[in-house]
Amino acid sequence: MNTVSIHPQRTLLTQMLHERILPVFSPPFIVRYYIFTVPETAKNVERLWIDSIAKDAEQSSDGGKFIHSNSDETLIFERHGEFSTYFQFRQLEQEDIDNNDKYAFGSLNDTQHPWIGADSGDLFRNVEFIFTNKLPDDNVINKIMHLSNGVSCDVFDKKARIWTDFYRHEDDAGRVLVYCDNLKNDEASRLLQTLIEIGQYRKLALLGFPIAREKLGWLKSAEDKLNNITTELDQNTTPQNEILNHITKLSAEVESAINEVRFRFGATEAYYRLTKDRLKTLRESPIDGYSTMQQFIERRLTPAMRTCEATKNRLQDLSERIGRVNDLLRTRISISLELQNQELLKSMNKRSELQVKLSELVEGLSIFAIGYYIFNLLKYFLESLFPHHEEMLHKLNAPLIACILAAGWLFINMRKKSIKGEKD
Repeated sequence: MNTVSIHPQRTLLTQMLHERILPVFSPPFIVRYYIFTVPETAKNVERLWIDSIAKDAEQSSDGGKFIHSNSDETLIFERHGEFSTYFQFRQLEQEDIDNNDKYAFGSLNDTQHPWIGADSGDLFRNVEFIFTNKLPDDNVINKIMHLSNGVSCDVFDKKARIWTDFYRHEDDAGRVLVYCDNLKNDEASRLLQTLIEIGQYRKLALLGFPIAREKLGWLKSAEDKLNNITTELDQNTTPQNEILNHITKLSAEVESAINEVRFRFGATEAYYRLTKDRLKTLRESPIDGYSTMQQFIERRLTPAMRTCEATKNRLQDLSERIGRVNDLLRTRISISLELQNQELLKSMNKRSELQVKLSELVEGLSIFAIGYYIFNLLKYFLESLFPHHEEMLHKLNAPLIACILAAGWLFINMRKKSIKGEKD
């Protein structure tokens, strides 16, 4: 039999498909769900703390999930990218719900697990879920929630019904009530996980909204600065080096702002998409007089996401505009330098022409100087040869001078032509 090579991550990837899902729960039950934001620098401390207090917990292969179960409750810790979650579950009897004036909401407060404490990070979200097999009365629901502007709808193809008002109540937690008598197998767990993810991704998506509003005010002043720079460039009243300093400083400020919001806006967009994806999996059906989960969330979440998107686009547009103005300024500076270089070349050409003319004048004068010295030498030489013929030698002075000057002129011109021929 041939031996088959097994991919080293085959088993790990298969296990991961089952590690990020909830156990199978059967109604009625209560769940308390916490989200804590944890800085990157505190994650190692959080991990050591969880290891120390949850030694017997079942741990996932990647070390990001701990599950501790006993006869009373199930406790789950799970680490995500920038946040951690704590999950408390307890099985209920229907009598526990019917005989409680708050429909069993808040009954987990007295069993708060030590996992949830000072080393957990900053509390970001806290919500309770009650899953019941008995359809609750409207009067009971109105006592525990503010449904006048809340949500109620059928989900999972009308197999279940949910109620929530998105408020924090006296036990500092939101409340979600679920009637699910017709759910089978793991549908209750899948519905719970979907509701949990909708809530957490919705709220995490909103983290970018305050940043967007803050940057919108700053953007107005930055755009005004760019308009002033453009006006200065157009009117040409400000030195170009000052304009370049202004636009360089503004460009640095804009790029710094983009770097500040890049991660947050990217995460906001991702969380928003996840929220919409999870809302689709609810398969909602509306109930007369109430909003569906999708209607309620999108009516409040979508404008915030549009603000984040508009801020991101304005930052990018401002960066591009600065780049165009900077290119225009550099083009103008380059043209100015070219014009200066042309003027300098013209001046250098004029100086060269003047130098050539002066050189030619010096050459002409040098012929007379050289001719004067040669004539005197010849004169002394001839007088020494013919000491008694002074009158004849005196008559030869004029033709001798003419011959010497002509010979000097011919010699210099021949040398100039020879030099030019060598350069060519």
